[in-house]
Amino acid sequence: IAAERGRILPLLGYFGVALLNSCPPEDIRTFWSAFAGVWGPRGSKERDPSKLAILAVNNLILSEQIYYQSGRRMPYVRAHGLYTGMSYAPSKLNDVLVWRAPLFMYPTTRCAIARFMQGMPEYPIYFRFMEEEESIQYSEVAKYKAVTLIPWDHALMTFYELYSARIPLLLPAAEWMYRFLYQRGQLSVGERMYQSIMPGHTPPHAEFAEAEEFKEKSGPPDPKVGLASAKAARGVAEDMLTRGLSAPDIDTAKQYLTAALELVQDMRYFLTVAENRTNEDSYSSMGFVRRSAPGTAMAEESILAPDETHFASQNVGKQLPWHPYTPFQMSTRDSNDWTRMRKGGWWLRRGVRFDAMRYWYQFSDFSRFPGISYFQNLPELICMAQSMDVHAAAAAMRRHNEQTLVHSAAFWTSSLADLLAPPIQTSSKSG
Repeated sequence: IAAERGRILPLLGYFGVALLNSCPPEDIRTFWSAFAGVWGPRGSKERDPSKLAILAVNNLILSEQIYYQSGRRMPYVRAHGLYTGMSYAPSKLNDVLVWRAPLFMYPTTRCAIARFMQGMPEYPIYFRFMEEEESIQYSEVAKYKAVTLIPWDHALMTFYELYSARIPLLLPAAEWMYRFLYQRGQLSVGERMYQSIMPGHTPPHAEFAEAEEFKEKSGPPDPKVGLASAKAARGVAEDMLTRGLSAPDIDTAKQYLTAALELVQDMRYFLTVAENRTNEDSYSSMGFVRRSAPGTAMAEESILAPDETHFASQNVGKQLPWHPYTPFQMSTRDSNDWTRMRKGGWWLRRGVRFDAMRYWYQFSDFSRFPGISYFQNLPELICMAQSMDVHAAAAAMRRHNEQTLVHSAAFWTSSLADLLAPPIQTSSKSG
């Protein structure tokens, strides 16, 4: 509307999920055209004054993904979550809050911790697990001695909110995190549309890009896999329903029934695969699985998504090395297909993909921020919950918060000043 009226509106963008998240497949070309429109020409050191846009990201990995896809560099500006007004004020010094997570690891951890604690009735620490639909006031969260967080993505606002409040955090150690961060996160999506390359752009050279990533057969899963997965889901769902019927309390029964419902929902997609109808829209327990209709722009997949021709062109001109792995190499081309996600095999990787997980994890704020405590296993979590120095942790977090807030405030202040500044008037001399 503004363009039709001859106006250019300033744009201040802050990205926290995959660049093409929620973009309909048939609109990818339109998206890339609009995306290029807010930037000046590539290689230009100065932004086109007619394109008033400043874009940033809340994590380093997303910045590298966008650069890989488009050649445009978005600066990393840390998220703070100061809107919570929360500040660490522990009054429940024997209680540790375990933040809920959409991972199967969460209920299994809850079960295991409960069994450990049954054997230690005098242990002075109580682990308080959040329920699936539960909400807790920020002021209440700040009263706990610490919070245990099992992340499922590279950048969680919950993490930034808790960290800004200086609440001591207990996180899984790196060997666990490699797997958790790529199960359901926005940055680990394997659908080719999410990895779309902006037309005319050649991705930077990654040394091991061809090692394994693109040797897999692309496209939909084999129908046999879908049928086998549907049978497996049915068996597990029946087991979950049986357990739910004999559960000792309503909360436990609800957990089993929820798991059974998700498996039944997943069977819908598995049967779609078995019937070789993966070109149609479907759904699973994690939401809709969107597919493009024949004849749409996504039919020209080789133009929009990275393939062998992209990587062959990387060697032309002997480009300087970039990262050793692409920022999408943690996932296979079709790793977002729910057959692989629910079975778990897609993320239990070895070789190049696991190396890529390990490499990119070092750029996650979970790994970079000081003052965080990491546990190797559940017994260590139980011990650390009692012995951790919460005052030292809170002090380290406070120092980092102060340092990063200076950078963040300077960036947003400067950005707003640039976007809202009146255009420079240029006068021409008359002869």
